[in-house]
Amino acid sequence: MAEYESIHGTRVRYLTSDPTLNSSTEGQVWYNSTSGTNKALVQIKATSSGGSLATARSGLSGGGASPQTVGIVFGGQTSPATTNTTATEEYNGFNWTTTGNMNLGRGYGCGFGTQTAAVGAGGYDHGNGDQSEVEEYNGSTWSEVTDLPGNQRSQGAAGTQTAGLVFGGDPPGPIRTQSLEYDGTNWTSSGTLNTGRKYLAGCGVQTLALAVGGSTGTPTRSAATEEYNGSSWTSGNSFTEGRSALACFGVQTHAVIAGGADPGIVSSIEEYDGTNWRTSPATLATARRYFAGFGSGTAGAVAGGGTPGITAATEEYNSNINTITPAVWAAGGNLGTGRYGTLGSAGTAAAGLVFGGETPSTTANTEEYNGSSWSEVNNLPYAKQKNGGCGIQTAGLSFGGTPTPPSVNTEEYDGTNWTTGGSLGTGRYDINGTGTQTSAVAFGGLQDQDGTEEYNGSSWTGSGNMSNNRRNAARAGIQTAALAWAGPPSLSAMEEYNGSSWTAGPTLNNGVQNNGSDGTSTAALSFGGGDGTQPFKSQTEAYNGTAWSITGALGTARYILSGAGPNFLAIGGANAGGESAATEEFTEGSAAVVTASTLTTS
Repeated sequence: MAEYESIHGTRVRYLTSDPTLNSSTEGQVWYNSTSGTNKALVQIKATSSGGSLATARSGLSGGGASPQTVGIVFGGQTSPATTNTTATEEYNGFNWTTTGNMNLGRGYGCGFGTQTAAVGAGGYDHGNGDQSEVEEYNGSTWSEVTDLPGNQRSQGAAGTQTAGLVFGGDPPGPIRTQSLEYDGTNWTSSGTLNTGRKYLAGCGVQTLALAVGGSTGTPTRSAATEEYNGSSWTSGNSFTEGRSALACFGVQTHAVIAGGADPGIVSSIEEYDGTNWRTSPATLATARRYFAGFGSGTAGAVAGGGTPGITAATEEYNSNINTITPAVWAAGGNLGTGRYGTLGSAGTAAAGLVFGGETPSTTANTEEYNGSSWSEVNNLPYAKQKNGGCGIQTAGLSFGGTPTPPSVNTEEYDGTNWTTGGSLGTGRYDINGTGTQTSAVAFGGLQDQDGTEEYNGSSWTGSGNMSNNRRNAARAGIQTAALAWAGPPSLSAMEEYNGSSWTAGPTLNNGVQNNGSDGTSTAALSFGGGDGTQPFKSQTEAYNGTAWSITGALGTARYILSGAGPNFLAIGGANAGGESAATEEFTEGSAAVVTASTLTTS
């Protein structure tokens, strides 16, 4: 058996304590004499599912320099494979958003750049053949720019919008070895590849690029690696498994390849350190080819492709010394009575309260949650829906709602019974609010979409109007530090309340209505709901007092649901299957402290 020294050229270090655990320690092995153990810092490599593309497609292109959480894909062919698409989609790390279409639909071209500055070049247009057209993307729209010198498809690419590189591909004639540099305006011929290839992949920048894999002619797949220095290509070490129609992301000294055809469709992943390739222990969940990739050597993503059918699937690849725990929703106990249309609820994840709503008929039903299961308790005095609510399980508040005319009624809950409280100044439904039973704020809704009222435990008093009209708005906070966001017509706008007036706050990444919500003014959560194109969504966004960010998606997409916080519950709601009894509990993500692994002989 080979010894460690003969393999790595160094001896195992003898230390009295573990070294500093950071990226410089990755892959090292040492003997800790204090604990009497051999130890190592192991890099964790794994794939995970991301949000699906809105348009399933194969032969699409992407901005290879985009980070994993700010990706872009465009073009391709949809089902049937003879149908071109101009669709462009942007990725935020969890979900895809459709944006401006390309001018010319085509597949099997190439792309480079970023989400706000991308280039799409060449490709194949079914019905019109190979193309030379080049388009630039500015973050919202595409515009035609200088064409390639000739029609071509299946090229590799690298670089940015103002310093790009396109290489290989076909046709016409034999498979290309040509490289073309782009300066943001013009194309210039440069060094030739040592091995002509089509359906190859590339990554890096214009002066430090990598060309990998491809086909040198059916059925021959290449495992060749070539490095570009800004003028010429140099052959490097080949990877393990020759493949074409693969994805590549990263830089010349730290790259990742995934999937492709060999000639069967493969799911394997390999990493490059600038000299050698090593097979990753992680593999794609779905073997695929003709797909797009973007990101870095430690955090990349792939999307779409032929598997052999056309797919919308997205997968992320991560290689890290930290044990990363993503934010997740997990199933909790189901409601006894499935419902939707109760916008407000009360309590926390360990002591929740939900009341009213539609089942689908309007209900007075009230239930309490103990952290694992719901139990029915005394009903509201009468059935209502589209009502607001806030407070805690033993001191809850319900206000407004329907049936018509819009209700002015307020009900207070003491942990056992409901009693009548002071009336709203204006009867409304689709109303929401936040705070406590004795210090609440209610806002929005029909028939007073910008109206605000405060409750002192016995009566409501009018306060400063909202900046935006809203109904079905989301809520978080207390009476003197509240948040309101979403709800038509201002789906992405948020505003902050200081106890007397409202001011504009940061906008959401994705506009939404009929969503669930709760939390504080510095730690809020928005989940589910819908928009003009997707009535039932699973998306979740978290607010930290400064900005909104995408986080773990609901397990069950739904709208008109309610929430409780600050340890969050998503309660009830509805989707195409009707009213839901589902409850989900949210666990915030974290990155664990780096720890060394103890090596054993087993």
